[in-house]
Amino acid sequence: MVLQGPKDDFKPGSHWKVGDLHGYAELLLMDDSKAYFENTLYIEHLFVKENLRGKGYGRSLYDKVEKLARNIGVKYIQLDSEEEAVWFWLKLGFRKLNVLYYQNKTAMIKEI
Repeated sequence: MVLQGPKDDFKPGSHWKVGDLHGYAELLLMDDSKAYFENTLYIEHLFVKENLRGKGYGRSLYDKVEKLARNIGVKYIQLDSEEEAVWFWLKLGFRKLNVLYYQNKTAMIKEI
């Protein structure tokens, strides 16, 4: 469920918050000049309550993110992953961009 967002009047720089009782994700429609590919939604943060991790809620939350991405017409989803979460994103079909950012986060992307 979309908890917060610009409704139908969105443009690069627009933010959304998607979530449920188990967690939430914060999303940004990237300016094409800052994205690896045009028309990209960036996952700024995906959080599942600690006591609920490992039970499929992260995948379920990501499915909500991807549904929103499809609804607004983006072609890619991008994120910067903590090293210990790279395996999670790989399971969801993301690929590494072989770029490390601040705090050794790994840039990842998925075409949808």
